[in-house]
Amino acid sequence: MRLIEYAQGIRRILAGVGLGLAVSAGASPAPVVAGFERFHRGALEDAALAEGGLLLLSELNCVACHRLPGLGSLPERARLSLSDVGARLSTESLAAFLTQPSKVKPGTVMPDISLAPDEVRALAAYLGSLGSPHEDADLIAGGVESGRSLYHSVGCVACHGADTKSVPAGTLGESAPPPPAAAVPLALGEQYSRSALVRFLVDPLTVRPSGRMPDSHLTPAEAADIAAYLQRDREVVASVQGPEAPTLLLAEGRRLFTERGCVSCHVADEGGETVAPVETVRRGPDLTGSGESLARGCLADAPSSAVPHFRLDGEQRRAVVAALRRIGADAAFLQAEPRREVERFMARMNCYACHSRDGRGGVEAARAGFFAVTDTGAHSLGEMGSLPPALDHTGRKLTRSWWAKLLWEGGGEVRPYQVARMPAFGRDVCEPVLDTWEEADRRTPAVVIDVSGRQLHQRSAYGRRLMGTQDGGLGCITCHGLRDRPAIGVSAVPLTHTVDRLRPEYFKELLLNPQSVQPGTLMPPMFMGREKADQEIEQLWTYLKEIEQQLLPEGLLRTGEYELKPEEMGRTVVFRTFLEGAGLEAVAVGSPSGRHAAFDAREVRWALTWRGRFLDALTTWEERAMTPARPLGEEVTVLPPWTAFVRVGTSLAADAPASESARYRGYALGADGVPTFRYDLGPLRVEDTLRPGEAGGYRRTLVVRGGGPGWLFRGAAPGAEPQPVSFDAAGEARLEEALP
Repeated sequence: MRLIEYAQGIRRILAGVGLGLAVSAGASPAPVVAGFERFHRGALEDAALAEGGLLLLSELNCVACHRLPGLGSLPERARLSLSDVGARLSTESLAAFLTQPSKVKPGTVMPDISLAPDEVRALAAYLGSLGSPHEDADLIAGGVESGRSLYHSVGCVACHGADTKSVPAGTLGESAPPPPAAAVPLALGEQYSRSALVRFLVDPLTVRPSGRMPDSHLTPAEAADIAAYLQRDREVVASVQGPEAPTLLLAEGRRLFTERGCVSCHVADEGGETVAPVETVRRGPDLTGSGESLARGCLADAPSSAVPHFRLDGEQRRAVVAALRRIGADAAFLQAEPRREVERFMARMNCYACHSRDGRGGVEAARAGFFAVTDTGAHSLGEMGSLPPALDHTGRKLTRSWWAKLLWEGGGEVRPYQVARMPAFGRDVCEPVLDTWEEADRRTPAVVIDVSGRQLHQRSAYGRRLMGTQDGGLGCITCHGLRDRPAIGVSAVPLTHTVDRLRPEYFKELLLNPQSVQPGTLMPPMFMGREKADQEIEQLWTYLKEIEQQLLPEGLLRTGEYELKPEEMGRTVVFRTFLEGAGLEAVAVGSPSGRHAAFDAREVRWALTWRGRFLDALTTWEERAMTPARPLGEEVTVLPPWTAFVRVGTSLAADAPASESARYRGYALGADGVPTFRYDLGPLRVEDTLRPGEAGGYRRTLVVRGGGPGWLFRGAAPGAEPQPVSFDAAGEARLEEALP
């Protein structure tokens, strides 16, 4: 009975009844390979046509079935996993796609395979059984308009089509730019269940690790919005999985998956077991690049039902034939030099949709209006402000760790003013090309720069001065921000991660001749004609290497932003610092009343009092060398340089050595936040507190324990006379004095 129900369902699909599939009327059935459409369609030169054919051979995965004997390797697209396809597409959608892929998804690179209705039924049932359904609780509604905005701003339109309703003002009409190259089709995604589409958009590389769809770092909420937009014209489907198919039908589908050649381009993991390794599949005939092989099989005008039908148009067939003839005649064609290998990689991965390299590619004019900025100041940079950067010289520009951040780890974006995102393509896809990329961009002779920091001139203080806007500064911070600070003028790339991101040789090359390295940049040749340019560039590098421990340049420091203001905070502020007049172990105490003091923890004594403003913490928090701070207020009083207690008979001269060694033991905060300092003088245990007096000045209170007769208290007030210390029966003495 179940088998009959499946058969009836598939018959309805094959008849085209009630599919609800988004089929583009009049769309060309030819496969869309973005690089071919943009750079090789209509090519007149044989070399360009052959290069386009080579791209098609790779992206249509011809080498999955055919060999190129005795010649160099042709990049083969990794097989796409279908291990979870049943959780994404219904059996009906799978059957429709298997029946006529180019009708369901115009532009797909999936060829038409001549399948009998029973074979479609079995394959669809088998594929529909792969994967587990997602719970409805995981479904996020999403918003169509929010999704429309995200789709057209984060970068999706660079590869895919744009909604004409969303075209920015000024990009259509009489002055409209040329239409863009054919877009990568999206139709199949409309058939996903909503939750499956959201999961795919959040992490496409998990579903298709070696696919061409990169990870755009979408949050689940953003992915839900884009999914709602992509499926805006269809009813939301929470789950696509129907009843379980009969066992015999599943077994038949599993067999066909291997025997009909699906495993040439796909894998189906069942419980960790890969169905039919591709090595066991019978491959097609060798491609000799001559004779009848170029006019039959897949390349025939009307391929027979025995071979896959890619529905190549005339130009695509001519390009493939040109490539095969070139391969047969030129053994070096596949063994291209590094620069050409990088071009081929960028064409396969459609990097040219966003980035130019050596004058080729970049965002097409018809799509440029969708690339927006968050900071209007970035418009002053021209296209460099809104569009993704050119990739010239990147092989010698970026460090390997930053390549990783950009291409698979995430976190490598350095243009916060751009809305479009740099997506991740996956380590397995990208890492193998990096050696070639570096070789392609190697500079001869190499730029020489010393970044050891060992030379006397290589000091970050010099680099800080050059970075700033004061006399002798080059004003780098006019365009470039540092740490959490934006530039003071035009927005350009922040310099915080420069040392992690750039190779030092490229850093120097760029600074010496910006226009040569980055044509069109607004960066001036600041070092041209400077006698010590080499040393100054090394100073800048040293400063940027130590930026987290260094003071920001003049111009980025904001007046008063580091000032501690107890009166505004409404509480006592206790601040350890280097302080002029109180030493390298000073503890400053700021009061909301505007009367402040500092304790010298090394000399174990009160050292200073002052009124008005308290302290500026800039050098303490931002400067590695910690230049001593200064009291900001007025009436700074330097207190006597002696400890509070001496033994009777000890010289009272100001420069006399202390009669007992002093040991600082920290401080404790009272209920009002005022600290009581604790220290030992020989056998004495002292608690010493200084508070603002009610009638002005200060009131000092001391509690002493552990002593006996023979001690004198030396006050800090002007003209104070030493007083004998009298201990009570409990061995405690309390003393007070008033300070002006």
